[in-house]
Amino acid sequence: MKFHDVIDSNFEQESVILISDESKLEIVTDPKYLPILESLREGYKTVKEIERDYTKFIEKEVRKQYKKDEKIIQELVKKRRRSDQSLYRYVQDLVKAGFVICIGKRIDKPMIEKLFARTAKLFLNDKYYEKLISSSKASIDGLARLIELIYEVPKPEDELIREYSSQMKVSFQKITKKLFKEKPNEYVEIVEKLSLHEINSALQTISILDLIVNQAQYIKLLKALD
Repeated sequence: MKFHDVIDSNFEQESVILISDESKLEIVTDPKYLPILESLREGYKTVKEIERDYTKFIEKEVRKQYKKDEKIIQELVKKRRRSDQSLYRYVQDLVKAGFVICIGKRIDKPMIEKLFARTAKLFLNDKYYEKLISSSKASIDGLARLIELIYEVPKPEDELIREYSSQMKVSFQKITKKLFKEKPNEYVEIVEKLSLHEINSALQTISILDLIVNQAQYIKLLKALD
């Protein structure tokens, strides 16, 4: 007899959830949880289905490192793979953190298994730009000295660099608001097949393009480089 899935009719998956809590950011990038979240990007699944995907994910990552050494690959995959009991505990950790939710059950008589899904199609750092742009005194001084070195011009004043960094943050914030809050469905449709690394790279490139488009805001700095 074919199995039957019973899904909670009230479940609605969000397009994007922005994460600002550092502890939750650590969870969503933790190597032991990442394969589960990647598996559930494809849709809701049982723990047994997640277990199969988990092993495939581990093998794929190991092969990137060792490529042709099949013996080492198999040994590491065996060591790093997890049982469905262990994965169930990991899933429960993700449920508590708000990244995963039980949305129903799979009836395959005489067995009944829980079905799990991501609470959102994408989880993104609410302030990803904070790690790209530092406004500390040391960073400002370092950036000014690098500009001096690269462009062979007098070292720009710290206040000028600080103003530039502030404008960059504004640019990133504008991009974040436009994509994540105003057009989340369209954004997800475009990037949902990309890896997290590819998504972050695209966001950085768009933000740089925004800086170029609005270069008039940085006229003081540009003049200093002449």
